[in-house]
Formats: sequence, C-alpha cells, structure tokens
Amino acid sequence: MINEWWALEPNQRFWMETIKRRDYGDAIRAPHRKQDGSAWPYYELVKFVRDGDVVLHWDTDRPSGAPSAFVGWSIVDGAPYDTDNVVYSDASPTTGTEALLRDYTAFPLPFDYHQLNGRFAKVSSLRDELASRATGTIYFPFNIRKDDTLRAGQGNYLTKFPVEMFDVLPELADARGRVQVADGDAGFAGRSFEVRGERRQAIGAGYIADAKVRRAIEMQAVRQAIAYYESLGYDCLDVGASCSYDLQLTRAGASGERHVEVKGSMGDAEEVELTIGEVDHAHGFQPTDLFVVGGITWKRVGDSVITEPGQARLVVDWAPTRKSLKPIRYRHTVPRATRVG
Repeated sequence: MINEWWALEPNQRFWMETIKRRDYGDAIRAPHRKQDGSAWPYYELVKFVRDGDVVLHWDTDRPSGAPSAFVGWSIVDGAPYDTDNVVYSDASPTTGTEALLRDYTAFPLPFDYHQLNGRFAKVSSLRDELASRATGTIYFPFNIRKDDTLRAGQGNYLTKFPVEMFDVLPELADARGRVQVADGDAGFAGRSFEVRGERRQAIGAGYIADAKVRRAIEMQAVRQAIAYYESLGYDCLDVGASCSYDLQLTRAGASGERHVEVKGSMGDAEEVELTIGEVDHAHGFQPTDLFVVGGITWKRVGDSVITEPGQARLVVDWAPTRKSLKPIRYRHTVPRATRVG
C-alpha cells in the first residue's frame, strides 16, 4: 500500500522520473509488477499522479558519457490509465499504468550528479526532516550511499519530489511555478478529485478510448473557449486541473467572477456527461456558463495529435434542471453477504 504522506499538503505536486529513454516528456509509464511478479511501489506511484502535476526528468543515460542530470520537466496531462503496451527492458509489452505528459521544457543547463552532490548535506537533511514528519516510506528521489554520495535509486522509476527540494536546488525553480493550487484546497485525501481527463467529454461521438486523442479534443475545446471569452475582454484562468469547472473569468470593471464548464466532442455534442461536482457547482455558483464544442476533427502527426476547431455553442448562466439530467451511473453500498470463496 502506498503511503500518501503528501495527501494533506496541496503544494506537494511534484515527481521525479528516472529514465534512460530519449522520449521523456511524452508520458510516464510503468508495468503493474516487476518481471518476477512482485509489486514495486516506484511503479505503482504512476497511479497517484494528478492532472496538472509536474514531473522532473532525471536522465541516467546522457550522450558522450555525461553524468546523470535533471534535463527538464513536463506537466501531467489528464488522469493515469491502464494500458497493455508497457515495455519493461527487453521484454514483450505488458500491462501497466500510463499518464500522458505535455509542455516538455528543458532546463537552460542540465543540473547533474556532481552539482547535486555538492548539496549533499542539505539534501540529506531534507530527507531526514521529511522522514520525521511522515509515517512510513517517503519515496525520496535519491538514496544516500555508504560513501556519502547521492544516487537515484536503482529501479526507482518514479519518486516523490518534495516541494522543499526547490529551496535546496534553486536551479530547478522554473518547474516550481507551473503548479496552481486552488484557493481553499486544504488537501485531497478522502475526497473524490475530479481530474480534467475524467470530466470533459461530450457524448456525441461515443467514448474515445485513446487517452491522447481524448485529451487533444478536450484541450481544443478549452482553447476555443478561452479565445471566445478573451475576445469579449475577459482574463481567463484555466483551473480544470484543480476545480470542478474549467475556466475562471474576470473582467475590468465587472464585479466578481464568471465560471465556465467546457465540453468537447468529435460528434454533434447534443448531450454531455456531467459529474455530480459539475452539477453542484453550477447550482451553487452563478454566473456559470456551459461552452460546448462539437465536430472537432483530429489527425496524428508522429507522436502528436493535431486537432482542428469545431462548432461552439454557449449556454449563458447555465444551471442544469433536474428533468434535463439522466442518471447513467450509481454508487452502491454492498449489503452484508456470506463469503463463498
């Protein structure tokens, strides 16, 4: 069981990927189990990333024999999902967990192993401080070796990168400012956190199984919504990674905010799926708009998915009525039953 020591600290939104491949910035992915069939927490951690988290990339196989180093960072793009195409070493593809990444950004200069070990005392002190306040494993990104050096743990693919580490390694600070924490978000343990990748799909063309295509369509709808509202003079903040709505709007001379729920689809989007959080928010906060984009087209170009704008429709001051909502899913408390196996 993973020790979610960070669950009540909303600013702990950072991870470190230790990687030999050249495709960092595309996705993080790990098999469900090691080759010997045993569980491994540093694989399982992929299931715990959230839309909008930041992943720092530690490259252990740099060209020309250069030392291992932090080379860049990326943003988690949607919710993690199961896949059958994780390749472990030279083995055949196997089942695992994957989360897409976006906006890969290289650091101006790599921050390497030798520079890291120049901060040995501060890094080890931070590890001890975290261990003292967290009960259980902290999944620290570096191991302290017997020769008093720091190394990325062998096989520790994904680790938790404590936000306090940026104070020790200010050269990486560019990645720190890429996370937004919603006002009043005092932690997310014990509640259902509706990540963007689970929320924003219109029904018109049916469910889209390919997570990268689904995400590209979602973000095309968001871009169109932002362009529309900016043309009206609004300042737009994308809060879909941390709130049960997508855009927070403000405008000079206007009192208060306007919120927007955005949905996107390849089809006509005559219907949209809503979560209870979205419905409750629209009923509890006004003004809230519904911005729906249908007919979005897409194509693959290499590893990327390229989309074309669709037809947008807007419902101003939207508050869904009970008769317009059709239940499609229930949560059931299982009654006490007799064990049979």
